Amino acid sequence: MRYLLCIAFLLAGIPGRSQSYTGSVQGSFTVYSMQSITVTALGGVISFDSPNDYLNGVTANKYANIKIKSNANWIVSFAAQSTYFTALSRNASTDMPATVLGVRKNGHNSFKPLNTQSQRLESGSKGSSGSKHDFEIDVNFNPGFAYSGGVYSIGIVYTLTKQ
Repeated sequence: MRYLLCIAFLLAGIPGRSQSYTGSVQGSFTVYSMQSITVTALGGVISFDSPNDYLNGVTANKYANIKIKSNANWIVSFAAQSTYFTALSRNASTDMPATVLGVRKNGHNSFKPLNTQSQRLESGSKGSSGSKHDFEIDVNFNPGFAYSGGVYSIGIVYTLTKQ
């Protein structure tokens, strides 16, 4: 019994309080404006197969896809790399202007003639999803009968900028 009382006194002498400590750390980080544009060709060579094609032009719907990722409001614009098409075949005309090609966002009614001056194609808010951030473009090629038959090429530059 003495032995038991001794253990009880020892246990009663140990304080039963717990301690806690709080600390904090502060940090900082930098978020930069980030924008990304991906242009993917979906169409191939545009061909003129009948006199009606020369009279009315040929429209290639969903000729390319554009994807935007941006943490700022943005504008996509386009411009021709040169004033004239490059003639790639022997008898092709060297004076076919960029303006015979029109560009529009798929689903819109009117084409904007291509030229070396940058033109607005689409704009949107920050983010990376939705119909404004992932869309197709249509092109309309309408040289009429003014230029020789042949193979032609022209570069189109798409530019993504903060709004």
